Amino acid sequence: MTLNGYRGKILRVDLTNKEISTESLTEEEAKKWLGGVGLASKIIYEEVPSDSDPLGPENVFVFATGPFQDTSILGSGRFAAAAQSPLTGIWGESMGGGYNGTELKKAGFDAIVCTGKSEEPVYLWVKNGEAELREAKHLWGKDAYETEDAIKEELEDEDVQVAPIGPAAENLVRYAGLICNYGHGCAGRMGMGAVMGSKNLKAIALRGTMDPPEVANPEKLNELKKELTKKASEADFTQDNREYGQAMAVIPREENGLLPIKNFKQARWPDGAQEIGSAADGKFDEKLKPEPEPCSYCIMGCHRRVKVDDPEEYAMDSYGPEYETLGMIGSDCLIDNLYAINKANELCNRYSIDTIEFGAICAFAMELYEQGKIDEDDLGFALEWGDGDAMLKLLEKIKERDGEISEILGEGLRPAGEKFDAEDIALHVKGAAVPAHDPRAFFSMAVETATSTRGACHLHGFPEAIEIGVPFPEAGEELSEPLDRFDKEKKGLAASKYQDRMAVANSLDYCFFYEFSGYTFSDVTDIVNATTGWDLTPSELLETGERIVNMQRMFNLTHGMDPQKDEKLPERLKQPLSDGGAEGKVPPLEEMLEEYYSVKDWPQGIPSEEKLKELGLESAVEDLPA
Repeated sequence: MTLNGYRGKILRVDLTNKEISTESLTEEEAKKWLGGVGLASKIIYEEVPSDSDPLGPENVFVFATGPFQDTSILGSGRFAAAAQSPLTGIWGESMGGGYNGTELKKAGFDAIVCTGKSEEPVYLWVKNGEAELREAKHLWGKDAYETEDAIKEELEDEDVQVAPIGPAAENLVRYAGLICNYGHGCAGRMGMGAVMGSKNLKAIALRGTMDPPEVANPEKLNELKKELTKKASEADFTQDNREYGQAMAVIPREENGLLPIKNFKQARWPDGAQEIGSAADGKFDEKLKPEPEPCSYCIMGCHRRVKVDDPEEYAMDSYGPEYETLGMIGSDCLIDNLYAINKANELCNRYSIDTIEFGAICAFAMELYEQGKIDEDDLGFALEWGDGDAMLKLLEKIKERDGEISEILGEGLRPAGEKFDAEDIALHVKGAAVPAHDPRAFFSMAVETATSTRGACHLHGFPEAIEIGVPFPEAGEELSEPLDRFDKEKKGLAASKYQDRMAVANSLDYCFFYEFSGYTFSDVTDIVNATTGWDLTPSELLETGERIVNMQRMFNLTHGMDPQKDEKLPERLKQPLSDGGAEGKVPPLEEMLEEYYSVKDWPQGIPSEEKLKELGLESAVEDLPA
């Protein structure tokens, strides 16, 4: 029987025993978990023990797609990477773009599951339904770009798509990411690169020439694609992204209070925002002269190709920084040297370092330096606010874990805050850095930041959408109109439903940016049905997202998370800003959390037995805390 939209095959790789096998993906599993992070949630929950070491062989690494890849659905150039996070110890997932998701499907598989640990460095070579492990000692120590070049040369095929790791991942920096396609397809967050490094898995190389998977109703799907492509292409968000990229968000977010400034301590930075932002008075386009370069099946091209020859010390030819990088490495560190930020972005990609975590670590270290808790003798250089060159030096030291300070900073914000007795300035939730979305500016993001199953995160739900004009009527009448960003009402509800919605997007593996260009959740449901032949309603599809979030929640509970202790904002984010678009605002998190837990049916933050059974998660009931 044809499993429409899928290959129906999962590749299993036992790195310890060098054994490779395939198993079937059934229609029942596909319908229940969709693919991507949903399928990964099921596998990791079932296979990673509660006493596991995230950097040990017992962790399981999953690289997965959904039903949309290689069907030419707009925004489907995505993949998911997931494992127990070495940064947080709980659920870890990261979404990547570029071309690897499409290539895995072309190569004949829906997902790759890697277990154990190889004694020596290896890379996985997957082509047209076959796979083998190849020796990679000669690649160890190379950066991600060099690794891609070397593998393509070795395989004598420039069309091979590669998901490599760089030296930071090899050195087990706990926020080392998976940076693909020369920085175009970055699955940066939660340490997925470090997991690969711990397994001595240097890269996954993919090549496929197989026909696209069958879809249930190609005529209907083509009709939908035509209709939605027209809608998306005419949307302001699409056109602005294509012209300016994500740098267009810097200046308005400085104005509305969302942009992090000086480790989330400073209220305004208008001159600096203009130096690093695009559009209006921004200098991004003038200085870097970016060109849009889209992922597979995308018309936005928010990734920006950049080439810098002068100044020579910042020379590069790769992809430029996106909003999160500009916010975390730029404004959060008071760095307005756009060339230094751009160079740091390239080096983070080469080394496999998440720019969000590194920016947060750098801001933390700069504040430590300001307080006198570390000094020039400790580092070998001064680390003043706004010093882009010092930031680049710190990056090099952390990549190598060079010296005691860099060794500590390579562990992440939570252990670094404890080590330096500076937990008040280590701004994280559950071990993950608060990203470039200050929750004081959009109250729904306070709930999202506190409750995301992967720690502080802006993309595990993004309820900010309804506060900037993208409602969610399929989730009920209460979310059918935009919400005031400073009103506490319905923010727990919005956070809950948008998390379920994003779990669907990250399991189908499509880019949620298209939801700002006219895609509705009903449209997405129609695409799912035309692709798979199912007859889901939007409510049923949203329930699938809810199932996935509950599975991740149960994983976290079995791996030591305590909602009553862990789901809170850093103290700094409970203090009002003195100026700007969020002046005087503090989100009433406790009240909004109460609503969130009620909507989720999670008394005290723990799923009820009834909720798990309702979602078909009976096997997880026995793992509920006593």
